[in-house]
Amino acid sequence: MRPSRRVLALLLAVQIAGCGWKVIPPPLPQAPHPVRLVAERALLKVSGAAIAWGSSGLGETVRDVLVASGTFREVYYPIEPRNPPSLTLAMTARGTVEESEAIGTLKAVVIGLFLFLPVGLIRFDKTFHLDTDVVLRDRDRELGRFQISSDTEISFTMFSTMEDYEPAARKAAFKDLGEHIAAQLSTLPPITPPPS
Repeated sequence: MRPSRRVLALLLAVQIAGCGWKVIPPPLPQAPHPVRLVAERALLKVSGAAIAWGSSGLGETVRDVLVASGTFREVYYPIEPRNPPSLTLAMTARGTVEESEAIGTLKAVVIGLFLFLPVGLIRFDKTFHLDTDVVLRDRDRELGRFQISSDTEISFTMFSTMEDYEPAARKAAFKDLGEHIAAQLSTLPPITPPPS
């Protein structure tokens, strides 16, 4: 006995609905600092081994944001030039993933009790938390030090896979980090050469 077309269409709709996800980037600061040119060139050094969901694209994304925002005209990463600039921007990032396992299990049980019909309606949530220490140096002289924290949220359905939503969450988190770094660097006093 062959299933009717309506049953097949319903099963296909449930499967498609069950694979949705949405990335919710951190909210923009209430009163962002106007970004200004900090220096012509800077060297970017990145340490992201402690990011639980991976640091792929961290340095490239931050570099692109710093150049696009006008904070620096050139940011060297990952390759250092033959004559590196005296300014170095060093980042050490740590990241965790938080999700409520108890609520997630309860939602999965409810979906199972209703034979997967609400699979596209009941959503699960994860929070990608990022803490980053940032230091700007001119050779051995420290010009500024600050810490940035942000949370990127993911809302997804039961059959979504991490391979689908994790790259988008990573990019949103790293772009937000770059924007906050640009805003913080703009609050520093103008860079003056060290006394001779």
